[in-house]
Amino acid sequence: MSTEPGFNWRALIGFELCWFALVYWQAHAMLPVLLYWLYGFWRLGRSERVAVLLILLAGVLLDSALIAVDVLNFNGSSLLPLWFVLLWAVFALAAVEFMAKVLARPWLAALLGASGGPLSYCGGAALSGGVLAFPSPLFSITVLVIAWALFAIALGQSRRFYVQAS
Repeated sequence: MSTEPGFNWRALIGFELCWFALVYWQAHAMLPVLLYWLYGFWRLGRSERVAVLLILLAGVLLDSALIAVDVLNFNGSSLLPLWFVLLWAVFALAAVEFMAKVLARPWLAALLGASGGPLSYCGGAALSGGVLAFPSPLFSITVLVIAWALFAIALGQSRRFYVQAS
């Protein structure tokens, strides 16, 4: 829960392990990752759960739009694979549990989003065995930098809607 003092190491380590497992093994990693997500989701308060679901929806819509404009490609499919939707669910959980707190300052959110988001996609493309690709690399990276800078700012600013004041 976000009311616990200190940094949420379980959330950070859990997110990183889930990200790697889903990107590397894709559908084969879905069950353990889903169980982890359900555990983390269960521990949250009502407003935080709503935030996780809204961030998940926003992420799926963002990547669906990126596929539609040919920024991303998943083996030529026009749909996000189920394992990637689960990756968004784990990201949304981590965003609520610890990332949004780090992204509270818009300039820092833009910097971290513009660098971390595209690097995550590049790492994912390298580890996915060709499942995730960039049809036009320069265009794709440029769009990802802009999209993730804005998405990170929104994540940081949205935190005030689901965190109770202490």
